[in-house]
Amino acid sequence: MEKQTVNAFTPGVIEPSFGIDRIFTAVLEHIYYMRPKTEGEDEDAKATRGVLAFAPAAAPYKCAVLPLDQRITRDERYITGLNVFRQQISALGLSYTSDESGATIGRRYSRNDELGIPFAITFDFDFLEDKFVTVRERDTMWQIRLPLDSVPELLRNLCCGEDNWEAATRASRTMRE
Repeated sequence: MEKQTVNAFTPGVIEPSFGIDRIFTAVLEHIYYMRPKTEGEDEDAKATRGVLAFAPAAAPYKCAVLPLDQRITRDERYITGLNVFRQQISALGLSYTSDESGATIGRRYSRNDELGIPFAITFDFDFLEDKFVTVRERDTMWQIRLPLDSVPELLRNLCCGEDNWEAATRASRTMRE
């Protein structure tokens, strides 16, 4: 038998198979959850609802603008208020989406929860008289009523981490009292 010489070779480059798809999957694994069915829902209702819990700063859309009913969208006061609101949040650099579909408000809230939109701004019939809108937070599903002109600044503060939802709910109670 001949004597064999073995040379050890250490590569200069290490190529781990850790692409962006694995990072993205890991992020989704941590922020997606199923919200259980609440009491009082009918038995035919979907048992669970998906929620994509992006942090407000990381969410692609910061809020969804939702009219409560299709009839509101035909009112000139709604159109004027909506245009002013859109200009204000755009000026603050906040992205938003609108959903004026004919679905119920609960279904539209659920859709936006699945998309990871942290806040929903609902224009209802009372808005036409008092200029107050309902702001809903995705994770707690709590709602507060605020004057429309104070909402853009609140959204900016919530999305930048300068304010939190609990403080906003306390402030809204103070405003109404």
